[in-house]
Amino acid sequence: MRIPPPTPRQMYWNRVLLNVFWMVLALYLASQLFISLSMWGRRPEFSGSYFKFHVLIPDSVVTLLLLALEAIQKWRQPWAELSIIAASHIYAALIIANLSPDYHVKPLIMLLPLLVSMIYLKSNYLKASSFVCLLYILMLFISTPAYEYALRIENIIIAFIFAGTSLAAFGVIGRGRDLMQSLENSVKSEQDLRIQNIIMDRLSKIDPLTDLYNHKTFHEYLGWLIDHQQNNPFPMQLAVLDIDNFKKVNDEYGHWVGDIVLRQVAQTLLAHIGTDDFAARYGGEEFVVILTAKPLDESLAMMEHILLGIASLPIAEMDNKTITVSIGMHEYDRADSKSSTFQQADDALYEAKKTGKNKIVIL
Repeated sequence: MRIPPPTPRQMYWNRVLLNVFWMVLALYLASQLFISLSMWGRRPEFSGSYFKFHVLIPDSVVTLLLLALEAIQKWRQPWAELSIIAASHIYAALIIANLSPDYHVKPLIMLLPLLVSMIYLKSNYLKASSFVCLLYILMLFISTPAYEYALRIENIIIAFIFAGTSLAAFGVIGRGRDLMQSLENSVKSEQDLRIQNIIMDRLSKIDPLTDLYNHKTFHEYLGWLIDHQQNNPFPMQLAVLDIDNFKKVNDEYGHWVGDIVLRQVAQTLLAHIGTDDFAARYGGEEFVVILTAKPLDESLAMMEHILLGIASLPIAEMDNKTITVSIGMHEYDRADSKSSTFQQADDALYEAKKTGKNKIVIL
């Protein structure tokens, strides 16, 4: 049988229960020591032989049991939970067997496995522990002489305590599962809401046709970069691109082909710009690229690759004809504002259009 590895929470509760077992053992040893010292020399049965067979050996067995659980917790973690459940019955039985028959309340120690099963919130563990307690109660009734009316009444009371504890434990497990399910549903709803917010945020920033950033996001990012320049200057250029004769493409081949052209231009931009750069669809057939952290000649070389890449890209829907773009560039100067930066790049684009298209002009 393959048991899945425990979760961090399961490992945490395994550790808590093992600590409780050690504390119970420590209290049990302390009480035994106190009783032995109190009765030593006063009652003949409290001799060295009694201490050996009723204290040393049973307590050593319990200690070895706990050490075995510690080893399982460390090296066989998938089996730790099941081992703790089984060991809780053995633990309780060893303590009961070692106590004097004069302690009529000692059967209540069998509540330990019931409580351990309840902590794990697993009804199968609780059913098994309840069945063991039932067998133990039957053994008590069978072993109690008929004339021991008081003891039989005590056993009946203990049986009621076991039954009440089991019923309460099943109620706790049911309530715990309801709470866990409610928490899980709440977490799932929160995750769904986060995903929806992320999707909505993306839709508000991304152009759906080209998958580039949109006009609004471009202006926000450009403004942020310029504000950032005041305290931490760095090289920055703005390029404005416009597809040449795009109206003719729409008129001759249809707007659906025009959409294909826009997507291919966007893909070419994304393929050539760096991780520090920013590309957006400004509107219609116009695109913008913000190039950062590189000198002008390097940015110019990048835009030339884009210019040539677009010009050499055949469009299947246009009978393998190609298109061209015109590009205007401006290198940001600290004296520039956001509007003047864009205006100078746009003026450079106008100059490129006016002087022949399919070229780059820098102002």
